Amino acid sequence: MATTFQIKKIHTLKNILGMDDDLYHEMLMSFDVQTSKNLTFTEATIFIEILEEKAIAINKWTKQPKKYAELNRSDNMASDAQIRMIEGLWREICYFNNDKFAKKSLRKFLKSKFRVDDVMFLTRAKSCKVIQAITAIKKKLKEKSAATLN
Repeated sequence: MATTFQIKKIHTLKNILGMDDDLYHEMLMSFDVQTSKNLTFTEATIFIEILEEKAIAINKWTKQPKKYAELNRSDNMASDAQIRMIEGLWREICYFNNDKFAKKSLRKFLKSKFRVDDVMFLTRAKSCKVIQAITAIKKKLKEKSAATLN
């Protein structure tokens, strides 16, 4: 699910762009949802990037640096994109709709399965394994929900 912050940012960008409701809902329909609250964390991130690009194009928005972009990490540590991907995937499978609890549950998962205290301490190799593990969990959850629907 999209976070409260993401939903607020989407609506802020919508207002900055002066977007009418028809266009807004048409854009949401491209994600197969009726409202921004129904977007997944990853879909909301993509939607925000699209709206930001439009706002930048008309000089009404300045691009914020991507999360973790300011970190100077060594070559063997997980990249900014890997860390963002892990957090995004985790938000999609996480039962908590609260950022604080989602982050805490991710740390608990990393500690129990990979012996790493935080996503910031992952190496490139371990981050690949974490991504594979979370993707496998996501796949199992989808299969399980599909089985219960039938």
